[in-house]
Amino acid sequence: MEIVESIRRFLCEKLGIAEAERVDADAPLVRKGVVDSVEVMQVVTFLEATYGISVDDSEIVPRNFRSLQTMADFVNRKRA
Repeated sequence: MEIVESIRRFLCEKLGIAEAERVDADAPLVRKGVVDSVEVMQVVTFLEATYGISVDDSEIVPRNFRSLQTMADFVNRKRA
């Protein structure tokens, strides 16, 4: 849950997306209009810098970036 909250804080504080504070960890962020493709790329950069992972362009797909939880799961897989 720590990674989920870290991403949530990034969306709220750095990207100014207030709605991210109230969104469920499993809610589809792009489909609900919480984030757009540019903001997803900013999240990718944040995750790489914060968690020391490298994200290949081929990994930027809905199954990895659909929700706060899928992003956290992706980070955990990359770090394993």
